[in-house]
Amino acid sequence: MQPQHLKFHVAALQFLNDISGCGRLAAACFPPEPRGARLRIVLQALDGSLAGACHQEIAIALFGRRRVEEDWSHPGSHLRDQVRRAIQRGRYLMGGGYRQFLM
Repeated sequence: MQPQHLKFHVAALQFLNDISGCGRLAAACFPPEPRGARLRIVLQALDGSLAGACHQEIAIALFGRRRVEEDWSHPGSHLRDQVRRAIQRGRYLMGGGYRQFLM
């Protein structure tokens, strides 16, 4: 057994202990994924792109029409870049990068 995997084995034993003790897993066994909010944006942007939506339509769906109207033409293009990067990351994950994400 590799040392870096030891924490997973310990967690599995804790889960089994919870199940045998009270018949269910404690909520603490499922902490929120710190990257969850970012992943949600990435997956929604990917869905929009695969459905044929333009970047601006995707931005409206993700951030709201008001923000897009205010920030879309901003000289720094931060909102445009955020949408572009989210789609790019989604395509990477779809192409097999999800395996690295899960590790």
